[in-house]
Amino acid sequence: MLSVLFCSRAKDNPDCGLERLLDSAVACTTPDEQKQLEFLIKFDDDDSARLPDRFFAKYPFKVKTFVWSRGEGRHGLHHAQEYLFANRDPQSRFCLMTADDFYFSRAGFVSEILSVEDEFSIMGHCRPPIEAFAGRYEENDAIRQWAVSFGCWSPVVSSRLIEVCQNFGWQANVDGWLMGLSVVLYDLYGIVLWRTHDPFYVRGGSHVRPASVGAVSSYNSMELTGNTGPENKYWFELLRRQARNLYLNMEHGTDLHRKAWGATVDRVLRKVRAQPLRRLPVRVCRRLGRNLGLIFG
Repeated sequence: MLSVLFCSRAKDNPDCGLERLLDSAVACTTPDEQKQLEFLIKFDDDDSARLPDRFFAKYPFKVKTFVWSRGEGRHGLHHAQEYLFANRDPQSRFCLMTADDFYFSRAGFVSEILSVEDEFSIMGHCRPPIEAFAGRYEENDAIRQWAVSFGCWSPVVSSRLIEVCQNFGWQANVDGWLMGLSVVLYDLYGIVLWRTHDPFYVRGGSHVRPASVGAVSSYNSMELTGNTGPENKYWFELLRRQARNLYLNMEHGTDLHRKAWGATVDRVLRKVRAQPLRRLPVRVCRRLGRNLGLIFG
């Protein structure tokens, strides 16, 4: 199943296109795909222009709505996303992080996403130069580049990755967090989880907003935008810890139960599937090198 997570606000927001987004999902999916699709939407309790709950009953896929305080607005998006994630269908393997000004433009995207077997995966319509920032990703000039190198992006991310990392970062931009995580994961372990897909969505609203370019102040010293942050450099240490957790789960598997001796083959197969197959020779050589080092070191 694919879970689409986002916040929506209609009041004083001319870019809101929630109905258009949901209608485009109907147009771009088959009845079978609609059974594998759900939307989880958070509304502000002071949004008097939001669509009523009964409006969503007409759609052929599940739409779950939640309402609570606006809080810090956009700067608190990551907190809302964590709550929505925790309330998704437990069978959901992937999450699409988007906004109410996007809409779908191509059929078949649900089946394509769900056909990916990798347990850990980040997907986008373009491939940013992740490797180019190794060793320098904390430098301000590098941050300003990698923080926007993915273009106009609604990230698709595997649910298992979020389960292991335990959150959507420490700032509102889930795309910036995933890019930073990708850069650190490559810098530390030479691993790239990124997959590309053909574009299947369009952003219909304004691409430049004060909140997203850093003009609006925030309580959060870990906020990251295209031209500012993070002020608190501990952000990078936290990101490295998340990258370490991902690496360990890839190496040792994600099953929480103690393995029986007869489960060795299953464990090996899960480890093989945890990363793209093209990396298998590199992983085998790396493990061989470590073992030889222990023997002859």
